Amino acid sequence: MIAFLRRLLGRAPAARPATVASTASDQTSAKPPIPDAELDAFKTWFLQQTRPALALTLDATADITATGSRLGGPAWLAAGEAWPADPRGVPLEFIAQLDCADCHGLDGYPESGIIQFFVARDDLYGADFEDPTGSTMLVRRWESRPAGALVAPPPLEPVAGAEFSDFTPFQDEAVRANGIGLRASLISDRIDQSVMAAEQRVVALYERFDIARLEAFLESDAAARPLRHHTGGYPAYTQRDLHYQPAFAAFDHVLLRLTSDDVIMWGDVGECVFLIRSDDLARGDFSRVAYSWDCH
Repeated sequence: MIAFLRRLLGRAPAARPATVASTASDQTSAKPPIPDAELDAFKTWFLQQTRPALALTLDATADITATGSRLGGPAWLAAGEAWPADPRGVPLEFIAQLDCADCHGLDGYPESGIIQFFVARDDLYGADFEDPTGSTMLVRRWESRPAGALVAPPPLEPVAGAEFSDFTPFQDEAVRANGIGLRASLISDRIDQSVMAAEQRVVALYERFDIARLEAFLESDAAARPLRHHTGGYPAYTQRDLHYQPAFAAFDHVLLRLTSDDVIMWGDVGECVFLIRSDDLARGDFSRVAYSWDCH
């Protein structure tokens, strides 16, 4: 993993703007403490920023079939179809499947079918940090299953003699091979402090005040949040919100957020996100998806 992180450094996105923990110790003595009114106004705004989402909770008891939302396992391929590969011919990594039948409580999703998510099996999992729409990945929907079958993922090629390389985000080879179910439940997802709209407000307050009390509030909020995978809702980042890049402003919907847990890990406990334009989602067009991940 150390070697992996060394490869990542220098190619990852620029660090997030200095905000809370990274800035509060250098100039606070020259600033007045944040007034109650300003702090209360931020808290009120922050707690009111919600979007509907579908939490996707690990469910080891779920049957692994052609349908159903899940992580890993065999992928449904049409009869005669080769396993999807990157331009080098290396098989892509099948990381997740979203069953549209689970999404009926959310607006804009197709009524039926499954959405498959594949990423490249390289040291960056296919991410292009400069242009996330150019990442090496495949997101596609089967509206109805053609003739075909569930196909087991190709074995990983050994790297430096290791049986299980770090070129997959899966922590457990059995989960990668066999899959694990995702139980869907409708939630109201609150904004994360890493989202651009929240971060910009924090930066504006930091420029005027000692924000130690705001820090304490955000740290408490972060500690209380469950780590979860979901579709809809808000993205989360450990580095920089993709929406700081104007080219991705229109990618307004979280098609899939995958956090780091005991099953899947993005670098050093990072976050993965697939973003799509709402109008593309409504049309069932998955040809323009922005995929990226970042880590600590």
